[in-house]
Amino acid sequence: MKITNRLLYSELVKDLNSNTEKLFKLNSQISSGKRINAPSDDPIGMASVLGYRTELNAFAQFQKAIDYSDGWLSRTDSILQDMDDLLGRASELAVQQSSGTATAQTREGAAEEIRQIREMILGHANSKYGNKYLFGGTMTQSPPYLDVDVENWQDDVSTLGAAPAAPSDGERYISSTDGHIYAYNAASTSWADQGAPSEGTAVVVADQSEMYVFSDGQWKALYQGNDSSFSVQIGKGDTVQTNIPGSEIFTNPEGNVVMTLMQLERALRNNDQGGISSELSQIEASSKVISDKLAKVGATVNRLEHTKSVIERSDVDTQERVSLIEDLDYADAITSLQNQQTIYQAALKSASMITSLSLVDYI
Repeated sequence: MKITNRLLYSELVKDLNSNTEKLFKLNSQISSGKRINAPSDDPIGMASVLGYRTELNAFAQFQKAIDYSDGWLSRTDSILQDMDDLLGRASELAVQQSSGTATAQTREGAAEEIRQIREMILGHANSKYGNKYLFGGTMTQSPPYLDVDVENWQDDVSTLGAAPAAPSDGERYISSTDGHIYAYNAASTSWADQGAPSEGTAVVVADQSEMYVFSDGQWKALYQGNDSSFSVQIGKGDTVQTNIPGSEIFTNPEGNVVMTLMQLERALRNNDQGGISSELSQIEASSKVISDKLAKVGATVNRLEHTKSVIERSDVDTQERVSLIEDLDYADAITSLQNQQTIYQAALKSASMITSLSLVDYI
């Protein structure tokens, strides 16, 4: 094989470039601390690393979701515990004022305390976590409960809409046309307009078993939220319910906290001993609802804590696997760099010796 000068120099440059590239690669690895800086460094290893990084990103998102849910539920737990304490105080007052030794004056004073308790509970009902209302179901951008006052609470109406077909004397309904309350007079067989309601007027609509409040020129349900709940994903295929709608806590048919306190306050103001006594069982029912929700929140928080612990361990394990594949063994890399430097220096010296040869030297 004929070795021309051109071929000789081409091969020398090629070999030197190859050695230089290896030195550059080793230097880059040592500088970055990573064995894999490009897919070409280790295609199979890079594929594994990318898969593990996807898992790590998912773990980070799950941890954020858990932290958010934990904060939401911790706030809910604090509110429910305070409500339980407030209902305990309401029960004490009801027991005291249902006795024969209580007077109209003591009951009036107790009524004022019950009003304060009810307002505190309604304040809890409109609590926020961040910029979202806790107890509006999935309607988190507006207060779920309207303000209501016992002094503005009128007698019940049978329905909201059209007049009942076969009314009894004194029966009332709210007209959907003008929003006025109409009362039936059996003697004249006619409906009497009781005039436009004032702001804050409250009535219970019997056929819906729900309180309505006249607010901003229209009748609105006391509870403005919905009965829906939302969940967050805390793992692959694993979700938890984060919120509890207010209709399950404050106006639950099994123990309606708001209505119970309103009825108790009215009975106290009316010096109605029998009415006060009858609310004791309702307070107990409301307390049971709160206790049940506290247990539910506690169970969910425990689940979140367990899941977070599992994710944290999984995150550490996955990072270790990534490190085993991706991170550089510095001792091995330094040894390889020293060997490559020796090879490069030898190649340079060899190239220098070969290229310096000339026929003139032998003439």
